[in-house]
Amino acid sequence: MRPELEEVQLLEAYLRGTLPEEQWIDVSVRLLWNPDWQQKLAAQKLAYQALRLAGRQQLRRELDGIYVRLFG
Repeated sequence: MRPELEEVQLLEAYLRGTLPEEQWIDVSVRLLWNPDWQQKLAAQKLAYQALRLAGRQQLRRELDGIYVRLFG
């Protein structure tokens, strides 16, 4: 697998809290000392927030459509 994808998967697991303790410690240390990793983690958090917001907006539109069909 490409190193970039491995980093994304590692940071995703870190954010989800699913890393084994040894890997969690390794990633935590990298984040403390590597500004590049800090930026990548911040970007990944921002991307997840944007996806959640887009999902909520889509759900709201669908629910509004259902309401209109049911009530009018």
